[in-house]
Amino acid sequence: MRVKQIIFIALFIILLLLIPFFIKDKKVEWDEIKEVIKPYIDQQVVQNVDSSTIYNHYKINTNLLDGYISYGPISYMDVQEITIFKEKKIEQRDVIVKKIKDYIAKKITTFEGYAPLQVDLLKNAIVEVKGDYIFCIILEDNTSLWHDIMKLF
Repeated sequence: MRVKQIIFIALFIILLLLIPFFIKDKKVEWDEIKEVIKPYIDQQVVQNVDSSTIYNHYKINTNLLDGYISYGPISYMDVQEITIFKEKKIEQRDVIVKKIKDYIAKKITTFEGYAPLQVDLLKNAIVEVKGDYIFCIILEDNTSLWHDIMKLF
């Protein structure tokens, strides 16, 4: 009887350890993401960002991506943005995440002395990977947007 319990417990533990390897994120299309972020895009605060700005900010060549969506601040005195990169190769993921975090750290240094509200937004930025996408969300209401994005996956 005792041996059966030990075997059952061991199999149960092994099963629990294997579950994360079988759970995959649902495939999400660009159009679905665009619909979710649309309510969070305030045309008075952010504007569509082109590939040269992406390179200037993040040092990421958009030709190496499978796509991107980016809305950045209109004013140089603001830091709010929504940027989403779709990676071509999973090997790029860590490099892209590091470049995003470096960009945020640089912005914190820039705004530290005179814009404490902007620094708070930067410190609370969401930089996350979900599926093939890498998200950088720097908004006053970033947790609500992230929650809505997570519903897609």
